[in-house]
Amino acid sequence: MYIITFYAITGVDVEHLLSDINAHAPVQRRSLAEYLDSKDLTYKTRSGHTCELTREEINKLNSVCEERYKLSLRLPLIVTTDTVSSTPAWRSEGKAEVSVISKLLSKTPARDDLILFYHPHLRELQKMLPNCVVVLFVP
Repeated sequence: MYIITFYAITGVDVEHLLSDINAHAPVQRRSLAEYLDSKDLTYKTRSGHTCELTREEINKLNSVCEERYKLSLRLPLIVTTDTVSSTPAWRSEGKAEVSVISKLLSKTPARDDLILFYHPHLRELQKMLPNCVVVLFVP
């Protein structure tokens, strides 16, 4: 309803705009275990670009990831806008992702499958793993 109203008022196709904003989203994500066993450390984005993770980032994730999550932890890590909270925040979901991110940031998660954090934490995460973190806009 809001998208249709916005389009009628402004003439801007919001769905197209949002797809452009998230063009850097990975098409397919492989597990940490797959990256550990592979020489190919790349992934493709929706825009068709190829991004490369570093062996150092893979090893850092491996050092904090519990063995039981190495097959389920998908890379790159996805961080999205949190549109549910009353204050602006970032979020990541999934038990494996939350386990790893909470250890890296020394932060207690909201639930075992959800972690909320603020911009300084996002910057810290991006500094630790510059090629392994993808930020997506979710309205």
